[in-house]
Amino acid sequence: MNIKDLISKIYYTLFIIIIYRLGSFIPLPFLNNRVSILSLGIMPYISASILTQLMCYMFPFFYKIQQDGEIGIKKINNITKVLTILISLIQAPVYINITFYNWKKIFPSIICITSCITTGTFFTMWLGEKINAKGIGNGNSLIIMSGILSRFIYSIIDEILNRIKNNNQLLGITILLFELLIWLLIIGISIIIINFVKKIHIQNLEIKFIPLKVVYPMPIIFSQGLITIFNKINNLNINIYGIWYNILYSILIIIITFFYTFLSIPVNKISDDLKINGVYIPNIKPGKDTCFFLKKIVSQIYFVGSLLLVIIALLPSIFISLGGDKNFDLFFGGTTIIIIVGGLLDIKYTINSYIL
Repeated sequence: MNIKDLISKIYYTLFIIIIYRLGSFIPLPFLNNRVSILSLGIMPYISASILTQLMCYMFPFFYKIQQDGEIGIKKINNITKVLTILISLIQAPVYINITFYNWKKIFPSIICITSCITTGTFFTMWLGEKINAKGIGNGNSLIIMSGILSRFIYSIIDEILNRIKNNNQLLGITILLFELLIWLLIIGISIIIINFVKKIHIQNLEIKFIPLKVVYPMPIIFSQGLITIFNKINNLNINIYGIWYNILYSILIIIITFFYTFLSIPVNKISDDLKINGVYIPNIKPGKDTCFFLKKIVSQIYFVGSLLLVIIALLPSIFISLGGDKNFDLFFGGTTIIIIVGGLLDIKYTINSYIL
């Protein structure tokens, strides 16, 4: 692929993202305040994808389908799309219930509203697929990141204006520069954490090691989503910067990281593939010993990864406790920084692969 083709893919990707951003301004019918038809975004599809992974890991029937080459992949994709519909139909009423406490007024229109939100989710998923097919790839990540960056622009402008309006402008500018420095430092640390892999050396002529990723962003995203839904449904009004919220948040991240790590790293399959291809780990016998060794490594990855994710997740609360502005805190850690950094790294790797 030449540079001209790459530029064409970048323009096409930007075009699709603009369509998504314009779509986010289309309101749902029968509601007084503006709630977008794309309010759920791509999240039901991501939830469905993780659920499909879990099914393939737990049930031999789905595992066999997954291993059936290109046909199996198409079947799994179709299963994922069906699950996306079901999840959207469940999440849409919950989301509306969270957004509108006066549920009785909109109840007669809930079927139409739910259908619109589900259609919006499928449209968003379709846009992501178009980016994967004709753009630079990583469509889902780019769509999520575009929404975050749109909020970031307003947040940074508000933060600058708030600091400058301070009675002591010199102090305000100094604090602003200090915040920028800390923000850049957090981004740098996040890049290191997300890029970090555990290398398992193997005996092979072409491949020297198996890279196992230590940090997976999804547990932190799911943990925050679960707490938010539970908090809103039960109308608990938990302080998201309080100690109990952050303790629960941390525990959920550790638990979800445990399951997600073992789902993302299929130890049994890796062990079988190594044995079939005559590849082995030095000083480790093929078969059961290799599987046991890999499980031990995965456990170490889970432990380190979950702790690193907890640190990233707690950064916004630490920022607020040190006097930071609430409109800017999410960009100092949590799901926001993980998605932005991960998305930008994906773009970098994709463009480098095209150039090479």
